[in-house]
Amino acid sequence: MILDQKLAAGDVIVLDGAIGTEIARIGGAMDSAAWCAVANKTHPDSVRHVHESYLQAGADIITTNTFAACRHVLVGADLGDETIAINRRAVELARQARDNVAPSRPVAIAGSMSTTFAWAPNSMSPDPRFLPTVEQETANYREMAETLAEAGCDFLLMEMMGDIDRARRVTEAAIATGLPVWVGLTCSRQANGAIIGFDMENIPPFDELNTLIGPESPPFDAVIDGLIDLDIQVFGVMHSKIANTTPGLKILHHHWSGPVMAYPETAVFDAVDKSGASSITPVEFAEHCRGWVESGVQIIGGCCGTTIEHIRAMVNQLPTRPGRPVRH
Repeated sequence: MILDQKLAAGDVIVLDGAIGTEIARIGGAMDSAAWCAVANKTHPDSVRHVHESYLQAGADIITTNTFAACRHVLVGADLGDETIAINRRAVELARQARDNVAPSRPVAIAGSMSTTFAWAPNSMSPDPRFLPTVEQETANYREMAETLAEAGCDFLLMEMMGDIDRARRVTEAAIATGLPVWVGLTCSRQANGAIIGFDMENIPPFDELNTLIGPESPPFDAVIDGLIDLDIQVFGVMHSKIANTTPGLKILHHHWSGPVMAYPETAVFDAVDKSGASSITPVEFAEHCRGWVESGVQIIGGCCGTTIEHIRAMVNQLPTRPGRPVRH
């Protein structure tokens, strides 16, 4: 993989920031069921522009606009038959952006995959009409992973992993391609302070969500232990509130001795238009990111709500090398 030398040397690697909320911020299409995946078809210039802007801000990795582009998600937007084309187009747009603004830099393209479902209209809860069977879900992950690999991704990035069963299914599909696989775990905090998986704090109503996709997530350390036997190159904490990212990273450092990444979300979501304005300034975001790198994080970036300005400010604050990992 193009970043193996940086990984081996222990250098800081800059991941990009939000894709979906940035596409929305500059006027790209957002879909009620499929988040920003339709923009690959309807607003390709916006998608490419977001990638180019992150590269110009200093990103070493750009992430394909495919977080919500699995077949059982796109079928909710009546685009199931275009699943392969939409995923290929996403990789093509990322590659074009790299060729346009960073042709001589060692920039990697991460193929984003998740366990998300098609959302119900005006909601952030799964639409029961489009929930796949386990067999369908597994086949769809394989189809997507193979498409991203064949289209030219440098590695596959599992995003919002917060359980064990679905996370293993999608991760195993990614590993089967032969590409390196990085896993982004999402955590939240219970009222008693315990850190658990999948961050449901911004996805109401909780009762409906739990009924549709299963019971409350397991403890965060159990999620890590449930995946750690797989052939994974990097683990990290992502799409988690900043206040939850720090304890999540401490738990991860205790269980995992390999490279660690962090890219929190800063968005306050609107369930109707799926927009996500940032709740933190670029300077404040950069300060948190520097602290995580000084505590041992090697790959750093942002998720929903973070903008080009957040990543630019972060790059200007980063040390050259991570500090000593925090272990407890």
